[in-house]
Amino acid sequence: MTPLSATDAISPAWQHTRRLLLGPRDPRLFFKIAAVAFFSEMLSGSFSFSSPMRHTPGVGGGTISPPIIAAILALVLVAAVVGLVIALVFFYLSSRLQFTIFHIVLRSETFVAPIWRCYGPATWRWMGLKILLFLCAFVCLVPILVPGVLYFIHAVSLQSHGDNSHIVGFIFAIFCFVVAVLFFVLVLSVATILLRDFALPSMALEGTPIRETIRRVIALARAEPGQVSLYVLLRFCLAMAGVLVSEVLIAVLALVVGAPLGGLGYGLWSWLHLAGTTARAGMIGGWVVLALALLAVLAIGVISLFGFLFTFLQAYAIFFLGGRYPLMGQLLTEPPTPVPPTRAPQAWSPAFYTPPSA
Repeated sequence: MTPLSATDAISPAWQHTRRLLLGPRDPRLFFKIAAVAFFSEMLSGSFSFSSPMRHTPGVGGGTISPPIIAAILALVLVAAVVGLVIALVFFYLSSRLQFTIFHIVLRSETFVAPIWRCYGPATWRWMGLKILLFLCAFVCLVPILVPGVLYFIHAVSLQSHGDNSHIVGFIFAIFCFVVAVLFFVLVLSVATILLRDFALPSMALEGTPIRETIRRVIALARAEPGQVSLYVLLRFCLAMAGVLVSEVLIAVLALVVGAPLGGLGYGLWSWLHLAGTTARAGMIGGWVVLALALLAVLAIGVISLFGFLFTFLQAYAIFFLGGRYPLMGQLLTEPPTPVPPTRAPQAWSPAFYTPPSA
């Protein structure tokens, strides 16, 4: 497959997405693929590391008995453990679904269950790589965050004692701190895109370990820094444009569907609000049904629109990388074949992945 530039990869990615989702003209197939793409991205945002906050118990200067304190601490601990378990489950599901949508888009295969079973071992390596990225980001952020917080506390303490001599320096420090955090977020976002689009394919197709996977991403970025930078910029712009269009369409859908449902709700109120207790209970039940119907339609619309967007972004990544990753380019151009129930990744070689020189 001939390497495509960041701009040239947009058109074939769009055509491939339309052919995959809209070509069969099957609403169930469209929604299934869109749901896989949607949840592969949305569930990943639910995972985060956090530490419980410690508070000094007391209400109005009074004291709370030790049994109540123990009960509160137990409830907080249980809630923290349950939240962490749920976050870990979502993190695992999103990571495995990212392999699934990658395979679906790459091979145009639409049977989710056998594809899901292919990527069990690779999912753990992919999760480890993402956790490693988070830990590296945390280590880099601490030297910025801790001094900034301490300086802010010190400046607020001086202000509380009437010392305004450091107000200009305080404002300038806050400005520098915000700029540094924004720059950090930008760098982290770029690193996330590079790993999501360029690291996951080699893990999926060859089962590469974390170190080799990172080496390949760095090799591609060094070989074509201009194209990789343009790709990241265009991907960000395409994502923002897609989100904007999706939100506008969802607002239109809410108006189109919500207007008649709201009319039905008003009709129920005008007919039943003076007709007795039983009639009012039926009116409230009707409102609940109408609200659930509206939420169901909006949920289907959100999953469909954003699922289409995420599928297109996955196709864009595949077509950009396909010409630079021979194995993936070969699989992209071959006709799809049935997926076996289990499939071991191909043996990898450090010399296989050779991005073109600039």
